[in-house]
Amino acid sequence: MNQRVSELIEDFDGCCDAFDRANLFTGPSAYFHAKTLTLLRQHRSASDAILDNSFIESLYATLTAWGMHRMGPGNAKLVNFPLLVDSLKELQQPIEEISSFTLLGLSPGELEHVSERVWVLISELKIGQGLTKIVAGAKALHHVLPELIPPIDREYTIRFFFHNKNLSHGGQIAFREIYPHFYRMAIECRKKIEARIGRGMNTSTTKVIDNAIVGFVLTRFKTEAPTEGRRLVEI
Repeated sequence: MNQRVSELIEDFDGCCDAFDRANLFTGPSAYFHAKTLTLLRQHRSASDAILDNSFIESLYATLTAWGMHRMGPGNAKLVNFPLLVDSLKELQQPIEEISSFTLLGLSPGELEHVSERVWVLISELKIGQGLTKIVAGAKALHHVLPELIPPIDREYTIRFFFHNKNLSHGGQIAFREIYPHFYRMAIECRKKIEARIGRGMNTSTTKVIDNAIVGFVLTRFKTEAPTEGRRLVEI
């Protein structure tokens, strides 16, 4: 894991460029992602945004476009909209308490404490049925605290860190292990990240890092680039 993170840092721009060339996010997945972040930034804080049903509706649409709701029996599904609204409102106070933190702004001494509080949000959010908690929670909360919480999926994030799309231990242990690596990449690649913000899917610090991880896997793991649907439904 340390070696892969070091390799990504060394070729950070190359990995980001590989992500851009792959053009995995198009149509609704890109549109609703951008719309949700625009609505978020119209509010004073994240804890205010989650009281706005228009914001949560856009988030709900984003998660659907990102492949987190599939029709048919036995498939992974998002919870009904009212339950998501209630769950986010129940988390208003803990969201408010960490809303001033950003990945780039953390001090080394704050990292473990903030990471644990982020995990509490991920684990307590009622988001889906049959969805992996670390993936579903992180994808949703990335749109609430985009500068602090990275989106996570199996096809790229989990595979990058663990060289396997399946977790051999619980989500909490996995998150505790990988979050410091996100911090390291943010700190060591700060200038490269900041230079990309605002272009395409480079919508936040954590999303730029996520893009670099996708680019790394596409180029280093020698896999065939998946279609957008496959990329987004690996939950």
